Amino acid sequence: MVPDNPFLLLKARYHAAGQDHIFRDIEKLPQDQLDAFLAELQELKIEDILANFHKAVIAEESPCTDHTTIQPLDESEVDSLITSPPETVRKWYEEGLSCIAKNQVAAIVMAGGQGTRLGSSSPKGCYKVGIPSDKSLFQIQAERIIRLEQIAAESAKIDPSTVVINWLVMTSLATRYDTEKFFEENNYFGLRKSQVKIFDQGSVPCFTMDGKLILEGVGKISKSPDGNGGLYYGLRSSNILQELKQAGVKYFHACGIDNILVRVADPWFIGYSVLKKAETGALGLPKQSWDEKVGVICKKNGKYNVLEYSEIPEELAKMTRPSGSLYYNEGNICNHFFSTEFLERVEDFESELQYHIAKKKINYFDFETGKLVIPAKPNGIKLERFVFDVFLFAKRLSVLNVKREELFSPLKNPPGSSSDCPETSRADLIRLHVKFAEDAGAIVQGKARTSFEISPLVSYFGEGLEHLAGKTFVEETIIEK
Repeated sequence: MVPDNPFLLLKARYHAAGQDHIFRDIEKLPQDQLDAFLAELQELKIEDILANFHKAVIAEESPCTDHTTIQPLDESEVDSLITSPPETVRKWYEEGLSCIAKNQVAAIVMAGGQGTRLGSSSPKGCYKVGIPSDKSLFQIQAERIIRLEQIAAESAKIDPSTVVINWLVMTSLATRYDTEKFFEENNYFGLRKSQVKIFDQGSVPCFTMDGKLILEGVGKISKSPDGNGGLYYGLRSSNILQELKQAGVKYFHACGIDNILVRVADPWFIGYSVLKKAETGALGLPKQSWDEKVGVICKKNGKYNVLEYSEIPEELAKMTRPSGSLYYNEGNICNHFFSTEFLERVEDFESELQYHIAKKKINYFDFETGKLVIPAKPNGIKLERFVFDVFLFAKRLSVLNVKREELFSPLKNPPGSSSDCPETSRADLIRLHVKFAEDAGAIVQGKARTSFEISPLVSYFGEGLEHLAGKTFVEETIIEK
C-alpha cells in the first residue's frame, strides 16, 4: 500500500534512493527548521542527482580509451591574433568596439571561489597580488571596464556616459555576502551600481564515496558550488539573462577572476566572434609542454569539446605535427564568448550536460559525538559542471589564439610557489606594463623594471601612452594619468 501522508511519501522516496540516514534525529529540530528541511528535501530531485552522481563516477573510472573518438581542431577552425594580418585584427577590434558602443556587450566574471589556496578566506576577487597600487583583482577588472567604455565612445564619437558594459559577477553561497560588502565598501570601483549585477551559481549536495548524502548537522545537507558551469543556471534563475536581452545585450564575454591579464569584454575577441557568427567561443593558446595542466579544445565524436589535461591519454598528449608543435595544442584559458541566443538555448540541453567529480575533504556531522568532523584526507565527492561543457551543443564555435604573455597569467597556487602564484601574476602584469611604456617610447630601468604599473583607467591595453615618450623611469612607478 502506498502511503498518502506527505512526510511518509517523502521518506519513501529517500528510502528508495538509499538515503534513510538523513532523517536521523530530525524530531529534535525546532519546528521551523524541520519544516525548512522537509521543504528542501521535497524540492531536491534526489533521483536525478543520484543518477548524475553515478554517471559521473562511472565516467571518472572509465576514461576514454578509444582514441579514434578524439580529434584535434582542424587548423582552418582556429584563427590567431598573433599571425593574422594587421588589417584583419583591426577589423575585429573595430567590430567589437562598435558592439560595445551600442551597449550590446556584457561582461561576466566567474568569481565564486574563495582564496583558500592563497591563504585567504575572502572571495578570490578581493585578493591583492602586491602590485604597486595594491589593487584587488576585482578593482583591476572594474577599471578596465571603465576605460573600455571610454575607448568605445571615442571610437563611435558619442557621449561616454551613454556607453554601459554591464558587469555580471558570479558568486557562490560562500562568497556572495562578502563580495557584495566589498563592492559597497569600495563604491563599486567607480562603476555605476546599476551596471554591476551580482548573482549566485547553483549548488549541489555532497556525497560520500559510496553515494550517501553528507550531513553537516541534524537536518542539514552539505552542499557545494556546482562549478563554473553553474553560470547558466545562475543567469536564468536570477532573471539577469532575460533582463539584459530586453535591454539589447546580444553578446557576453566570460572570464575567471584568477587571471590578472584578462581583457574584460575583450573587443578583439568579441568582434572576431561576431563576424564569424559564432554561438560561443574560446580564446586559446599553444601549450607550453605536453603535460601542462590546461584543458585542450578539440573534438570528441565530431563535436566541439574541451578535455581536461587529466582526460587526455599520455600517448595522445605527446603526439606532434611535422612542424614539431603538439597535435593537441589548443590550450583552454577559461575565456569565452556567448551570444544571448545561445545562452537561452542552453536550458534546452542543460539536463544532458555531464557532471564531473572532485574528491575532496568534506566536513561531516558525527551523530555519536554531536560534533562536526574535519577530515584529514578526501572523504567525499563534490559534483561540478564546467563552463565549456556546452560546446558539445554548439553549431558554430570561434577559437582565437592569443599570446600567453599578453593575456594569461593564472593565479592558482599559494605565495612562494614556483608557478601560477601571486608573485608570477604580479611579475607578468608589471612586465606587460613595462612593454607598453617602452613601446610608447619610454625608458624603464632599475627598480622600475620590477615595480612599474599603468592604471587601467589610463590604458586598457597599451593605448593612450604617447605622453610617456622620451621619459625615463628608474624608481617604483604608477602611471595614473
